[in-house]
Amino acid sequence: MSSTKHNNQNPKPKALAPKWSQEWVFYSVLGVLMLFFAIYTSLKFPYTYITIEGNNFWALTRDYWQLKLGMTPALTNWLADFLKQFYRSPYIAAAIEALVLGAIGLLSHSILKYSHRKGWQKTVIFWMGLLLTVLLGFYCTFNLSFLLECFFFCSLLLIYLKIPTLWGRILWSLFCVPAGFMLMQMPILLSLVTAQGLTLFEGEAEFVYSKKKLLYYIPTSLLCLAAPFIYSQQVAFIPSDIRFSFRDFYLVPLTGVYNQNAEILNKIVCMANEERWEDLLYKEHVKRDAQRGSGIALRYALLAESALGTLPENLLDYPIRDESLFLYQHERELVTLQFNRLFYQNLGIYDEAFHHAMEYGLLMPNGINFSSLRQMVDYSIEEGEWEIADKYLTLLSKSTCHKDFVKERRAKMENAKSSNGKSEVPLRADNFVGGYPLPIEMLRLARYYQDSPNRKKMVDYAICSYILRGDIQSFMIAIQAFDFYKDKELPRAYQQFMESARPSLP
Repeated sequence: MSSTKHNNQNPKPKALAPKWSQEWVFYSVLGVLMLFFAIYTSLKFPYTYITIEGNNFWALTRDYWQLKLGMTPALTNWLADFLKQFYRSPYIAAAIEALVLGAIGLLSHSILKYSHRKGWQKTVIFWMGLLLTVLLGFYCTFNLSFLLECFFFCSLLLIYLKIPTLWGRILWSLFCVPAGFMLMQMPILLSLVTAQGLTLFEGEAEFVYSKKKLLYYIPTSLLCLAAPFIYSQQVAFIPSDIRFSFRDFYLVPLTGVYNQNAEILNKIVCMANEERWEDLLYKEHVKRDAQRGSGIALRYALLAESALGTLPENLLDYPIRDESLFLYQHERELVTLQFNRLFYQNLGIYDEAFHHAMEYGLLMPNGINFSSLRQMVDYSIEEGEWEIADKYLTLLSKSTCHKDFVKERRAKMENAKSSNGKSEVPLRADNFVGGYPLPIEMLRLARYYQDSPNRKKMVDYAICSYILRGDIQSFMIAIQAFDFYKDKELPRAYQQFMESARPSLP
């Protein structure tokens, strides 16, 4: 009798073990998914992460903070730019995004546990916490700002659900509007307000009148409408066309063609910046792709041939019809500015490369970016413009990850000052770069930069342009005007052109 009574007073918690085991299974599955995501993206898209860092900018300055205040959402954009500084390492970049996604998974799982569903519906909702994480990881990778907005959405909603009293929840909802405007874009903030309202009046008929609903929906609706206008007048102006809309929001499948093509282009550009020309042509099969007619590959293959000095030898290996493929027309587009900068850098015309780097930076959301700043520093040192180099180095020193770069460039600048003083190479020729057809411009620049080690590349571009035009007379004049090929065997492309054009020679 006593044993029976004792057993009834202390029943065993039979449901406790299965509950905890199910929780740990969820955490384990989430951890495995995030680990897989980090490994996959870091190995599959390393140059995309590196490019994101280069296109980013963050500095601990008052001007930069005021710039962020003029964007929506200010705090999230500031935090996202801070974290993107570490994207120079693809492994750190992938770990950051995996951690944010994992945090979203944990928060959404905790939110869904507040559901009152039972049976199989409860089990489904229990595992729904993975769904948001998987969808964001698959469609919103490389968009750290949006991922952080989703993180803040889940955080604010979870805090709201943990508040036990009705009035506490209503006051928190009112507080969430001004705070949320600094943390997320207006469509997400409206979704937060709606989700809070639905959970606040769960179980009530949708169209049934109640004072509680009025106390919630009227103030929050007015705050959502007034917040952008008050913010723009009192804090920083935000253009009206982006106050209530998404900005920089996109859905791109992680394994889609867009990301794959972007990774290929980013890799080509990074290798060109590092002047790994032979690897670019042969190990990365850019020459093979160029011979098949790929436009971007063809341009970079021709640039690599010029950098290696093999363009006159291998010109006719490529399906090129005119000299426009040597250089883009000057347009304010990222791809063209990036390529043209490398084109002029290859020729040692650093002032024009500086010009394209600056224009590239102006097209970034912050109006400036790390890669352009680093390039402009190097070009300024090459030209002996110490004050300009010092200005940009001072700005880079305000960031988090440029201490070694600033130290190395300042040492290089001091060595150049002590050995050469100000560079005697002129900044610009006697005409605007791009003001003449390519072959004429290359010949003029070759005459202007008499002491440049890259004069032969300029002359070769001119001669190759005449080959593509079929202009044998200008070809012969250019060959004879410079002594690069005097008493020497002509390169293969030049010889083949002369043999094919011999019947038309006088």
